Amino acid sequence: HRPLMIASVISIFERYNVDAPGSVICAQKKNASDSLLTSIILKQGVNMLDIVSTRMLGQYGFLSKVFGVFEELEISVDVVATSEVSVSVTLDISKVWARDLKNEELEKLEKSFEGLATVSLHTKRTILSLIGNPERSNEILARTFAVLTEKGINPEMISKGANKNNIAMIVPEELGEECLQALHQTFFQ
Repeated sequence: HRPLMIASVISIFERYNVDAPGSVICAQKKNASDSLLTSIILKQGVNMLDIVSTRMLGQYGFLSKVFGVFEELEISVDVVATSEVSVSVTLDISKVWARDLKNEELEKLEKSFEGLATVSLHTKRTILSLIGNPERSNEILARTFAVLTEKGINPEMISKGANKNNIAMIVPEELGEECLQALHQTFFQ
């Protein structure tokens, strides 16, 4: 049996920005290894939490305690980045849509870390996810940082997924669209 081909080209346009050029999905097969990036995804309205503690260095179970706080408060985490003494996370926006995180809940989250770590909550952030060829991730990062450097934008957090084809960067929300447009021009035009 052959798959049913309904349309050879599908055009997708923004509902609220009718002047935007949109995207085209076509039936032609393309070798993914030839492409540097396949897509750039923008998620706005994200909260980012920086968790810092020198007691984390060389200690087992510290991350378990950190993520235990999220479990207790029923808050899902989306993007994670760690170092020797810090953990940065974004709060999963699907959870935000399912149940708005009110200011009181965010304050409770911050207070839950008292005695464990110092936390800084950053609201109004954007996740830029670069989905691309894992064999060319160094090239993706080099070109991305060249664009961001030219724009004077420093990502606040960077995470590279275990499957290595997803690189997520967090920037202030007001810079998200500018980053998206500049990266789109660099990789797709």
